[in-house]
Amino acid sequence: MVRIALAMVLGVSSSPVVLAEEIAFTYRPSIAVKPGKELLLKGVRGQACTDPAPEWEEVAAKLPLSTTGTFSDGGIGTVLSRKCGKVVPARGIKFTATTKGREKLTLFRDRVAVTVF
Repeated sequence: MVRIALAMVLGVSSSPVVLAEEIAFTYRPSIAVKPGKELLLKGVRGQACTDPAPEWEEVAAKLPLSTTGTFSDGGIGTVLSRKCGKVVPARGIKFTATTKGREKLTLFRDRVAVTVF
């Protein structure tokens, strides 16, 4: 009885703890952003529907070069995969605008029109 009361006081629980709200990545076919600003472009799932989110290094190695900005790790979240027919774990792709201009990029088979103004 004392252990249960102590666990309640200390906040100890046998259920998993959620530290932050999970990010649900969405694909953005076009963006317009000012230099210095960043935003999430999309999430990338693993090869198989049951795979965990890929590591950032694996995603970064397959990204194109950009003349208007840089890519960085957008963290772990989820995407609604058409191929899998369900929500699956994913790694986010964050874009940080650096140079004014326009370009069209292909990120894992999805086209993104970028305007940095």
